[in-house]
Amino acid sequence: MDETVQSQDPAASPRDTAENGSKQQSDEEQLSSPAIVIERSGQPPTHKGPRTPKGKENSKHNALRHGIFSSVTVLAGESSDEYESLLEGLSDALQPDNTLETLLVEKLATLSWRHRRMLQAEVAEIQQGSEFLEWDQKMRYSHEAEMTKRRIPRVFKTHVDRPCLIPEIQNPEVLEHCLKLLLDLQKEITSRGFSKDRDGSILAAIYGSSEGLHGTLLRSYSVYRATASAPEEERQRNGYATPEACKNRILSEIAVEIQRLRDFRQEQAEKESERTKLEILRRKIPESAKLDRLLRYETSLERSFDRTLTQLERAQRVRKGQPLPPQLDIKIS
Repeated sequence: MDETVQSQDPAASPRDTAENGSKQQSDEEQLSSPAIVIERSGQPPTHKGPRTPKGKENSKHNALRHGIFSSVTVLAGESSDEYESLLEGLSDALQPDNTLETLLVEKLATLSWRHRRMLQAEVAEIQQGSEFLEWDQKMRYSHEAEMTKRRIPRVFKTHVDRPCLIPEIQNPEVLEHCLKLLLDLQKEITSRGFSKDRDGSILAAIYGSSEGLHGTLLRSYSVYRATASAPEEERQRNGYATPEACKNRILSEIAVEIQRLRDFRQEQAEKESERTKLEILRRKIPESAKLDRLLRYETSLERSFDRTLTQLERAQRVRKGQPLPPQLDIKIS
């Protein structure tokens, strides 16, 4: 008698896997398994990322947005955003397609950034030499004037050796000090008349202590003071001027001297202004030693840039299967 064996539906009679230790999958796990996905879509699942040609083109340069050299290229105080903008601009223009080309493009960005820094250094050299010129002159004049005034009270062996201010009036601060002393002298003589000690100390500070020097206010003062202090009998006999007339004459000479120094101050200010303008223009070019250093650095950067750009062009030709032009090896000594 023939026996008929009825086959069972695999889905209705799942295989018992308890014996070999394997775990039976649930319906949800089976639906989410790769085999089910492949069966439904006919292809394996795709990786995450842009799928459109435009998205792929835009994402191709993501590695350049924070290049491997950026952390050492951008110094403190410099803009990382500006460097990244430069890097992205070069990437868009040169279109690197692999790691080697990407590194060469970033090297070009680094060289361009260093060239930018070199130009900033050149501007700084020019500004340091020109913008602070007037301040440096003012500080130098101030120091010289202070040292000159400090030397005046010192005691020297002879009156001729004693320093005075009038030879140093090319220094504007010394000139201003002389004018102040003369105005004080004018005020004191107007209100109190002659005073040998008081007036003599002011005049000696300005002109020195030698009363024999002709053409100075010190000698005129000595003559008028002596005439004003002469006895009345001697004055009548020799026809000397009165004390009041002597006072007015010395005040008149002091006023002339004050005006002379003021005129000199005006002329000096005009000349110094013109001199400063010319000096600033002259310093628009750094000094030879500093300029030579900057030019050597610029030349080095330009050679490196040209060499790197050539390497990038050759790498792109190799990738595209294009013939390579003959390589030139130029050495300049």
